[in-house]
Amino acid sequence: MSDKSNNYAEYSQFHFYIADYCVFVAMLLLSTGTGIYFGYIRKNVKPVKPTINLETNKHKEPDFGSKAMNEYLLGSRRLKVFPVAMSLIASYISGVTMLGVPSEIYNYGTQYWLIMVSIVLMAVVVSKVYLPVFTTLNVGSSYEYLELRFSSSVRSIASFMFVMDEIFFLPIILYVPAIAFNQVTGVNIYVISGVICVVCVIYTLIGGIKAVVHTDAWQTLVMFIALVVVVILGTIAAGGPGPVFKHASEGGRIIFFNITPSLYERQSFWAVLIGGFFYWTAFNSVNQTMVQRYMSLPSLKKGQQSIIIFTLGVVLFLSVCCFAGLLVFDFYRNCDPLNAGLISLI
Repeated sequence: MSDKSNNYAEYSQFHFYIADYCVFVAMLLLSTGTGIYFGYIRKNVKPVKPTINLETNKHKEPDFGSKAMNEYLLGSRRLKVFPVAMSLIASYISGVTMLGVPSEIYNYGTQYWLIMVSIVLMAVVVSKVYLPVFTTLNVGSSYEYLELRFSSSVRSIASFMFVMDEIFFLPIILYVPAIAFNQVTGVNIYVISGVICVVCVIYTLIGGIKAVVHTDAWQTLVMFIALVVVVILGTIAAGGPGPVFKHASEGGRIIFFNITPSLYERQSFWAVLIGGFFYWTAFNSVNQTMVQRYMSLPSLKKGQQSIIIFTLGVVLFLSVCCFAGLLVFDFYRNCDPLNAGLISLI
């Protein structure tokens, strides 16, 4: 335990240096620059031919009041598959995922890893059931569909609920990685959260959906590359994947078929498979952050292709995060920093 404590003390001295700050500032500037590029330099409001026969469709192609607004919100439905797929990944993967999933695996084992099956099933349902409806009706949002199907009141209520959900959800997305940033820089949590908010608002406000999609795309690639590098270095330090899985098994962390029906179990085969499927389907089928990206593509086929890439990307990303959790367990298996009093929950 003393050796592990010494190792912890050694690693706890790590903090940002000049190169790290340069990379961080460069990402903020590049994000802002992406918004400026698509907002002022590469403006394009040329109309796009619809991929469905609107003469047989009672619902007109939405232009949100003007061609410029249609360009701003949907990119005139001419975005490319790969950037949109990367943006879909970014809509779900965040700092919370990169910190939370390894923590889940470290503390409770690999049962959550089974969520990959639920994600694949979700992709089939969304691409074959939900997406064809949206593309056939040519709606710009899931709430527009609710108005067509029910009434404007239902649309307003659903829109209000979505806004409230984002108001309560987004601060968590900002706060968790801000804590990690604070630990390695000493910068006040609220200051860094405010800076990130301002940058996001600027490039979104100026560049619209195109800026958001392309910023999401390269940010996702940067996050994934960084995570993979950390996992590779950690695996090498642990002596390879063999010892990692061996120690995890000895520590009771390799769990895939906990089939208990108890509702009090944190993770079980049924909870992850069934609950995970309905959660992922609900989020990816009708949540506006996803639907808007689907509808920025020119056709149903392109939308389905983006879902395939999104699914493969998320499965790979989450799998790397899960393995990272096993690496953390391997390092601290003989001296849990929380139980040893080296860290605290508050």
